[in-house]
Amino acid sequence: MVPLLLSIGCAGLCGALGLPALIDQMSQASNRMRLKGRVGGGEVDRDEVFSVLLRNGVVLFRPLSKLLLRIDPIVRFCGKLVKLLRIKGHNTSVKVILELLMLFAVLIFASIFLLSGMWLVSVFVAIGLLFLITAKVNKAYAGLESRFVEQIPEALRALGICFGAGFSLQQAFEQVSLETEDPLGAELRQASYDISAGKSVNEALAALESRTNAEDLRFAIVALEIQHRCGGSLKDILDNAADAVVSSVDLRRQLGVQTAQARLSAKVVTVLPLVLVAALSLAMEGYLAAFFSSFEGLMILFVAVAMEIVGIVLIRKILGVNLG
Repeated sequence: MVPLLLSIGCAGLCGALGLPALIDQMSQASNRMRLKGRVGGGEVDRDEVFSVLLRNGVVLFRPLSKLLLRIDPIVRFCGKLVKLLRIKGHNTSVKVILELLMLFAVLIFASIFLLSGMWLVSVFVAIGLLFLITAKVNKAYAGLESRFVEQIPEALRALGICFGAGFSLQQAFEQVSLETEDPLGAELRQASYDISAGKSVNEALAALESRTNAEDLRFAIVALEIQHRCGGSLKDILDNAADAVVSSVDLRRQLGVQTAQARLSAKVVTVLPLVLVAALSLAMEGYLAAFFSSFEGLMILFVAVAMEIVGIVLIRKILGVNLG
């Protein structure tokens, strides 16, 4: 989260220095899309414009995105967005997602600044919206992972039945993918496509493990690799793996219930200072000007931000439970 906040500031600086170039680039892209619509004999729909942005990104922010992609938290956050969009049928990359996030930050900063004329309010609104986006993405990704893990036991049992019926690995993946909803169904379907397209079983299973990155599925993937090399019955192993996943899901649910109040308190404490500063700046213009224009005020601001960051990190460490 801290590197993302730094990216907001860098994006704001890029917007202040290169906003005319950004507007010119967006105008050119709009003209290209409009011309494409005329040539095709129809109007350009929003999904097509969205797909173009997800494919091409924003050239203006490309140098900055290359620097920020060296920071692991930013890469992980953008990776979550990439996976969520891939489930929705949109293919993109981490670099493009970061460029679009910086574009969003600049546009919000510029819009609020034009409306209010106060850069401080614009910065805090942009940061607040970034917190909101981060929370929404994390919630959606957590829901995706939860659905994925809950689908694993039945999928493993179905695979065991398919192997007992004499199916090959590719046929078993294809059959189970037809009976399993996304997101797990899509991953099994992709693994089946990989094998049918000529990849070896080990390569397809390695790609499945890399895409899912789920501890609950890793044991089953290793068992499938061993079975493919040595043969033998997998039904009992897959059934035991399914039971272990069910126990893990129950434990996660219990921990989620027990830590829900603490996580909500952490979110309120994190967002409340930003909301108060933005509200005071809007309600009483110049009320905090002296605070941000003096050396003592800036030092206090620096200490407050540092304490806020330390508090967020400590709370995340306390509430973080690794079940792997």
